Amino acid sequence: MSWFKRHLVVGCLIAVVFFAVLDAYRWPGEDAHLATILVASAGWPVFAALVVGGAIGDVVHGMKSGKAG
Repeated sequence: MSWFKRHLVVGCLIAVVFFAVLDAYRWPGEDAHLATILVASAGWPVFAALVVGGAIGDVVHGMKSGKAG
């Protein structure tokens, strides 16, 4: 995955989680919308998997190319 696509995906996931939190913050005394709950609960594991997977992928790539220190 190129750096542009990776940053685009991570940026979109951050925006999705941000807007879900913003929607929940706007209505503090009421129940959260179902869409907000679904987006927040589905967004953070994908974001975490991308971050951890990207870090592991960079380490493995460095090891294969002999640049791991």
